[in-house]
Amino acid sequence: MIESPSLVDLASRYWQSLALNAAVKLEVFPEIAKGPVSAEVLADTLDASPLHLESLLHALTGLGLLSWGEEGLELAEAHKAFLDPASPDCMLGALAFNADLAGLWLHLADSVKNGSPAMPGNPHLGQDPARTRRFVEGMHSRAGIMARGLLPLLHPPAGASVLDVGGGPGTFSLKLAERDPSLNITVLDLPPVVEAAQAIHAGHPALGNTVTFMGGNYHETELPGLQDWILYCGALHQEPETDALPLFQRLFEALAPGGTLAVVDLMLDADRHTPVDSALFELNMLLMRPTARVHSSVRVEELLKQVGFTATRMRDVDGTPYRLVEARR
Repeated sequence: MIESPSLVDLASRYWQSLALNAAVKLEVFPEIAKGPVSAEVLADTLDASPLHLESLLHALTGLGLLSWGEEGLELAEAHKAFLDPASPDCMLGALAFNADLAGLWLHLADSVKNGSPAMPGNPHLGQDPARTRRFVEGMHSRAGIMARGLLPLLHPPAGASVLDVGGGPGTFSLKLAERDPSLNITVLDLPPVVEAAQAIHAGHPALGNTVTFMGGNYHETELPGLQDWILYCGALHQEPETDALPLFQRLFEALAPGGTLAVVDLMLDADRHTPVDSALFELNMLLMRPTARVHSSVRVEELLKQVGFTATRMRDVDGTPYRLVEARR
């Protein structure tokens, strides 16, 4: 029997991601970030099986995440900034949230067959405070990296009133405020998400001054009117087209004449199977929300024009799988 190497590799690729997830759950990386450590000492610190932990550490080293030198285990230089809790680029929050979702994929066949979610209720959006905190921390750590490609594309005018709709951790808004303190920014998201975000950013000088958080549901809560600029980032994939169209209408009405809406999200090409990461992300969302939809960028522009926006343009966000569609009222 002749095996297809590419299919075997594809079928086994979850071994790599689950090895990473296990290391995140065990808090392997924060311990190693403190300094070189032996496998034996690490097993004792983590209260883990020495044999099993050593096997995991060897696999992580083979994956290029760790280095095993004479003084002990260290974080690999290429990934150190993303795995060290002391680094401003740390992505452990995002990886922890990914680990929360990994088990859902075991139920993908059932979800596809029945059209039902593997995890009903979206507990990370408020029903489970611990999961909500991990979700917001994860979005914050992702946003910190994504901001490098996105912020150069976002240009609200000086002194503008800005509404960050579904802003989650508010990371982009705080970075906009750091760049231009003259902005007046309101971040709108669900009350449990806002509570977690405010805790994460406690003490930030812009919080409560340039940037204010507002709890509410962006489909129902009255939006502050006559905004100069609206950011809607990373939430459109939750919305079927039947909900996206009236939402865009609400955002249109919240803008002052001449105002700009910036829609940022994973988006598909017109064929709906590329980029493949966006196609896979739609499956990920359907495991939690059966009406979720990753829209094509062409369709996003069409929907925006239907509600009255003009001068739309689409740009890729460098270094990320995200796209930006800008539209003017």
